[in-house]
Amino acid sequence: MPPKTKKSSKSPKSKPLSKTLKSISPIPGSLGGPGGIDNATATSIKSTTLLFAILIGSIALVINVYAIIWIYKLESIDCKCSNSWMRLYIKYYLHVIIPVMSISLLINIYLFLNNMTYRDITSDLFRLYRLFVGLINFLGFINIIISIIFINKLKEINCECSEDIKREVYFIYNIILASIISLIILFALMSIPLALSTAR
Repeated sequence: MPPKTKKSSKSPKSKPLSKTLKSISPIPGSLGGPGGIDNATATSIKSTTLLFAILIGSIALVINVYAIIWIYKLESIDCKCSNSWMRLYIKYYLHVIIPVMSISLLINIYLFLNNMTYRDITSDLFRLYRLFVGLINFLGFINIIISIIFINKLKEINCECSEDIKREVYFIYNIILASIISLIILFALMSIPLALSTAR
């Protein structure tokens, strides 16, 4: 009998790991994946978000500057019916929030012009600043409530010396802020049962 020929035990050459990984499609919905967001779109979204923050920040800054002008006007004309601790609180809060808003606006403009995000800033001083802003935001929540009550009382007692377009704008501004915060809290409370059900 003729001798059996040995079959070649050599298997087809396997692809290197790097080529194999490159050939795998990205996860659907991920950055660069099918139906996902590419780098250009992600950058565009970040830029649009910053631009929106700059616009809203500028409007809020102008409103708060006009509010402090209104408060000083009440003091200068010695408006007796507006003289209360609430007016004093609003005054001191505005003295703090206006510089903070100005700094935040400048940071947003810098980030927008340099195509950066807050994550790109790794300075410890900036982290400390963000903690300070968090505290100011808490005091701001109190200021919203006080401002609405204060201006509403002025309207109820028909305080003529406090009447000003600046007062009305600041009143509407605080009502809008209160509505936004209320909606955020409402959605957060509504999401708790959903989160608990999915955790089970």
